Amino acid sequence: MTDFVFATGDNPRNDFQKSTTVHKADANERTLPQAEGRYGGTANTTETSLGARPVVSNIRSDPSSNGIGRKPIDDFSVGRSGPPKPLIKIKQGDVHKAVDDAIAVLSNPAIGIFARGDVLVRPVEYAAPTKTLSVNASVEGNSLRPDGSIIVGRVDADSLVDVLTRHATFLKWNARSNEDVEINCPAEVARMVLARRGAGWTIPRLRAIIQAPCLRDDGTVLNTSGYDLSSGLLFLSNRLWPTVQESPSYKNALDAIDVLLEPINQLPFVDGSDRSAAVALLITAVIRPILKSAPMFAVTAPSPGTGKSLTVDIASILTTGRPASVITPTPDEAELEKRIGAAAIAGDAVIAIDNVSHVLRSDQLCQMLTSAETQVRVLGKSESQIIPSTTLICCTGNNLQIFGDLNRRTIRIRLDAKVERPDERPFSFDALDLAMRKRSELVTAALVIVRAYLVAGKPSPASPMGSFEDWSGIVRSALIWLKMEDPRGNIAEMRAEDPEKTALAEVLAALPETPFTIKELKRKFGEDADLRSALGHFADKSGGFSTARFSGYIRKFKNTPVSGRAIQLMHADEAHGSTWFVGPLEGA
Repeated sequence: MTDFVFATGDNPRNDFQKSTTVHKADANERTLPQAEGRYGGTANTTETSLGARPVVSNIRSDPSSNGIGRKPIDDFSVGRSGPPKPLIKIKQGDVHKAVDDAIAVLSNPAIGIFARGDVLVRPVEYAAPTKTLSVNASVEGNSLRPDGSIIVGRVDADSLVDVLTRHATFLKWNARSNEDVEINCPAEVARMVLARRGAGWTIPRLRAIIQAPCLRDDGTVLNTSGYDLSSGLLFLSNRLWPTVQESPSYKNALDAIDVLLEPINQLPFVDGSDRSAAVALLITAVIRPILKSAPMFAVTAPSPGTGKSLTVDIASILTTGRPASVITPTPDEAELEKRIGAAAIAGDAVIAIDNVSHVLRSDQLCQMLTSAETQVRVLGKSESQIIPSTTLICCTGNNLQIFGDLNRRTIRIRLDAKVERPDERPFSFDALDLAMRKRSELVTAALVIVRAYLVAGKPSPASPMGSFEDWSGIVRSALIWLKMEDPRGNIAEMRAEDPEKTALAEVLAALPETPFTIKELKRKFGEDADLRSALGHFADKSGGFSTARFSGYIRKFKNTPVSGRAIQLMHADEAHGSTWFVGPLEGA
């Protein structure tokens, strides 16, 4: 069983600088000599401090927090020597004071309870359900998560009673014995702590759980296990990590590029921009928790077995040591959003919408990619939760089609082996095995690239990329600075392949060349077979033309140019119907 031991410290930046954590690298993962020789760093080892008091160990999960495969967190601090537990007196009419005192107890990050949005959470170790005839893909919201993944578990009232009773002494006056007697934390107190939903909480805020070194907002490297106050990141790791140089050089960054290319250099990239995008994916996986936003990475190929899922899994191994959590795709947009939302609430570091065979569209996905925080529905409940957007979202598929606004929020990685059966190609090494063995070196390489670019003063920034200024100004710009091709790729080609733009072009071609109203269009729909064929997706259940649907469509795409032409409003008239026309857009 993996041990994660927390301890308190005096550094205001990291509450666990004086850590009792013992980092243990698995034999098949440790490659410190290579990392040290290439970058000149040293191993960041944290020795066991017998004088410190470990307060949380064996991070597991909580069956009461989210159902399947979750076991309670063991707290090995009970019964050990240390400072006395705080006293909380329960008095009739003073329950609010007891709640305040309970919140003060939970404000110690060493206890391992954190605030995420307006709910309380703690790290849990996911145990995959045993596969039986009654356990299928519907388990856990149609997702497949690797066994042993560290995720975010919600704390309920019963769990909070347990935690508070462990870490505080609750007293209540007993008239018979004429003295205060010790009791368990009252359930009422636990419920009221949760009911405040962030109001008056001084409980440490959790942005994300990380399992590899990352950056803070100020660009410094976070490589000490424990809770980092300045970033809100909880770093849980049981291995040795090299120390990243504070001021790596341009040459160091070039060497780091070579390191990141090792596990992916057998993949059949279409051109240099796709190779650069794959490197960007690896770097983004490592630093995603501190980015305000990051694009979706879409790995596409003309044939199965080309390495699409492999590409995403390599990125996930860097940040978690495990393959990516997989979301089963569905053309039902509402259902897809439920599945993605469940993974985001669980805090999965990397999710892969795997093997998409339909046009991928999702308004919620667009929001999650561009917003620092996002509101998602809690699976199975009539409530929503606001969470930080820290999940790296990827999708894979054969000849992927990405719809509308989601298209511009995507970095494409194209693979093409140019053979009939790509899965039968010989490989000189196992890419996943290499990524696992050299994980320390790969993570260090990603951080060296970013640090070198920041230390150099962020020279030659990339062209603006709306909604992703943070990502573009760090990851994309760093790769261009290192003379790699722009990972954004051929933007014009991506836009041309957008199914939404293709559909709009077909609508423009079908509409009358003379001005028209929607009422007139409805009449022509019944008379003109060609028009009926082109606008068939605007038909209602009876087969007639839906003026409501087309009105919404035409207003959404008003003045949207396609090959210099657009639907434009000629005359607004709410009473008799507005007049529209298709023609050249001024300035297009």
